[in-house]
Amino acid sequence: MSARRTYIIVGLILFFLVIASRRGSNTTPYHEESQVDRSRQFPKVKQPDGGVGGSKSLQGKDRYKAPAKQQPPTSSEPQLPNNSKHYDTLIVIPSSWTQLKNRRWVRDTIFGIKNNLEPCKKNDGRIIYKFYIHGRTTWLRSGIHTAQFMQAQVRDLYAEFMEFDDWVFTNATVTDRHNIWGDALDWAVNTFVPKEKIKVDKVLIFDSTTIVNVPKLEEVLKRSIAPNGFVHTWGEASTPFAAMVSYQVLELLIKNHVLIKENHALVDLITAATLYYANPAPPFKISRAEGGLLWESDIDRIPATTVAVGQVFQQEDWFPIAEKLAIQSTSPCAPDVNRKSNIAVLTSSYIYVDMCMAEASLPSAENKRTYAKKHGYDFVARSAEFAQEEFRHRRLVWGKIGAIQKVLPHYEWLLWMDMDALVANMDKDVREIIRLAEEMDTREGHDVSLIVARPQKDKMLNAGVMLIKNTEWSHRFWSEVQRRRDWYNKSPSFEQGAIWEVMQDEQWASGVYLFDRDDHTMNTFPKYYQEGDFVVHFAPAGCPSVPVLEALKRVKDGQSILGVGVEKRHLTPRKRSIKRSLSSA
Repeated sequence: MSARRTYIIVGLILFFLVIASRRGSNTTPYHEESQVDRSRQFPKVKQPDGGVGGSKSLQGKDRYKAPAKQQPPTSSEPQLPNNSKHYDTLIVIPSSWTQLKNRRWVRDTIFGIKNNLEPCKKNDGRIIYKFYIHGRTTWLRSGIHTAQFMQAQVRDLYAEFMEFDDWVFTNATVTDRHNIWGDALDWAVNTFVPKEKIKVDKVLIFDSTTIVNVPKLEEVLKRSIAPNGFVHTWGEASTPFAAMVSYQVLELLIKNHVLIKENHALVDLITAATLYYANPAPPFKISRAEGGLLWESDIDRIPATTVAVGQVFQQEDWFPIAEKLAIQSTSPCAPDVNRKSNIAVLTSSYIYVDMCMAEASLPSAENKRTYAKKHGYDFVARSAEFAQEEFRHRRLVWGKIGAIQKVLPHYEWLLWMDMDALVANMDKDVREIIRLAEEMDTREGHDVSLIVARPQKDKMLNAGVMLIKNTEWSHRFWSEVQRRRDWYNKSPSFEQGAIWEVMQDEQWASGVYLFDRDDHTMNTFPKYYQEGDFVVHFAPAGCPSVPVLEALKRVKDGQSILGVGVEKRHLTPRKRSIKRSLSSA
């Protein structure tokens, strides 16, 4: 027994010694460890009915969102607003009109622009860029370029033009790239810089099929200071695919471009300049920098020191190369810290196959973009949500609901406008309409999240113009609209009928303010238009392109749009007299 007791005592002593040693070590004590673990557990989520937990499904903002995975910084320097209109670099990217995918890849990889949900409202970064989009004579040389094939590409091109404000289009046709660089640089020096009233230190040019590591390229330049200016090229001797030129040297090249190209017609302007100034040597520095490669389909042949890879046409090649080059994107904009409390003007950029609104689509988008800029709002145009409806077997107009759901989380309010609606009164601030609705809503305890209008003679709201607030109510409301299957293909109202049906439900009515039997506050049909009305909505049974174009031209020229899009039988003698007097004024 004594031996057993001895063993027990020794065992207890050893046990307490181990415990004491653990407490004195760096091991986290049990209660602290539990606290750390608890912070990583899912939080209790408040349900829409105010309870915690329970079996009700979570919707909208109440849904738990897992912590975002930490990503490495995408820019080598912090982005602070640059309001000086003086940029380190102007980047000009010549691109064939058919290279939509390449432009998408360039935006993503080089500038960190993955979509247009939060557009670059102000060019307040240290760089500014533009795609110089051109045509090609090869459009109709091949039988594959049927009318239907070309139409699909044109529809996609127009959507891109509406969704991004980073391009200039020249309808010139070219047989090769020899002239495009010169044309693009001439446009940059003689048109873009003077028009925008900006200053730039240097210009970088590369094709949209070239992957460029801009931060590394800048490092190369810093190591080769040239006080009198420079011309640096990357690529092969006769085929550069990227070039950086100090601005004062570029002005000289453009001024003398006729002489420079005289005996070098089959090479681009930059290559011609290196040959022209070879003897005698100019005061500025000319060099072909290291680190430029032509893509040869073998990624293992790309050294880590590479800064530019040219002629990359396939997506399966583009992104592995970009990863190999470890590209850090350079944003053209500083972060907009006020975006969440701002308004976005949202519209469709989807061109239907009948091409009805194709001609009017770009001016219509520009009308809305101009209004947004005037009042400090964002402008967002979306086509993807409409295109996907082709596979959902719903009327394509349902894409409007998807676009609203996609964009809404990024802003405080959205002003949705159909493509055939235009801003007639540019001075009218949409916040005035929001304040008016909130003041006129006498119901207590209600937060207005949807503002719409029902025209005088309509059975329901018109969904061509709507104001939507970013609230939990809104997220749940639009989810409910999406579930109204009976309206997916129900003519003539479709998504509009679904919205009306949901907002009539007592549980949803609290978040809606309806300008009832109102033809002037926020949504006006042409025949009811009066001077000073905010938005005119051309929504006839047929194609509205012609009256929309006429009205847009008049708004741009500061003329009255009274009577535009109105059949003569709707025009009273008094209104006809007013229209004549305004037209002759």
